Amino acid sequence: MSILGRMTADDRRRAADAFDDFQATLAAAGLTLPSAGVDWRSAQTTGVVLIDLGAVRADVVERLTDLVRRGLRR
Repeated sequence: MSILGRMTADDRRRAADAFDDFQATLAAAGLTLPSAGVDWRSAQTTGVVLIDLGAVRADVVERLTDLVRRGLRR
C-alpha cells in the first residue's frame, strides 16, 4: 500500500461507512441513487475521499428534497 493509501485509510473507511449508512437510510425511505458511490480515485490522487451522488432523475431529487424538508421540520 502506498504512503497516501496508509494516510487515508481511516478516511476511506469513514467514507465507506457513511455511504453505506446513507444508502440504507434512503432505502428505508424508498429511494435509491443508482449511480452514487465512493470516489476512490479522488483519494488515490488527492488524498481526499469524496462521495459522488451521481446523476439523478428529477423525480428522485423531488422525493429526496421532500424527505430532507420533513426531517428539518422535526
